[in-house]
Amino acid sequence: MRVSRESLRRFDARLSGRLQRLPRGRLPRSVLSIVAHSGDSLIIIPLLVVLWALEGFSLQGHSLSLAAAFGLSVVLTSAMKLGFRRGRPKGDWGRMYRRVDPHSFPSGHASRAVALSLAAFARPWPLVGALLLLWGLALGFARVAMGVHYVLDVLAGYLLGAAVGALVWLLVGYGVLP
Repeated sequence: MRVSRESLRRFDARLSGRLQRLPRGRLPRSVLSIVAHSGDSLIIIPLLVVLWALEGFSLQGHSLSLAAAFGLSVVLTSAMKLGFRRGRPKGDWGRMYRRVDPHSFPSGHASRAVALSLAAFARPWPLVGALLLLWGLALGFARVAMGVHYVLDVLAGYLLGAAVGALVWLLVGYGVLP
């Protein structure tokens, strides 16, 4: 069975539209909004700096592998977005995202979350890795439900983040990254 690109896009748009209609009421939308923003670079970068500071700004600290996963996922996601140039879904929420980054494929938030999760698993932090992975799943759902991504954007972001995280895990394992 062969699936055409157009039928895949229609399916993606229908599924994404259904998820966007789920959050009804002020409280669910507020919670999803907080979760959707929780993966913003303006939040993640300061947290990585704080973690690095807690390690005494050491160049041998575990936080550098997390920073490498974050940075590589940002670079690769940005390059892919410029290549694909898929517009974001129509909607009112997330005006900042629509202005600063009008492209939705793949989801940078989803990519960063999974990359950070696998980088944490590469460290002696399996609980942190598991929590980051759960956060990434919630983050991806929230980004679709709030209307700034399609489902396939998030799934592609997860795959890209997994590739980046696996690379960082290997680099840590081979001693290239601390």
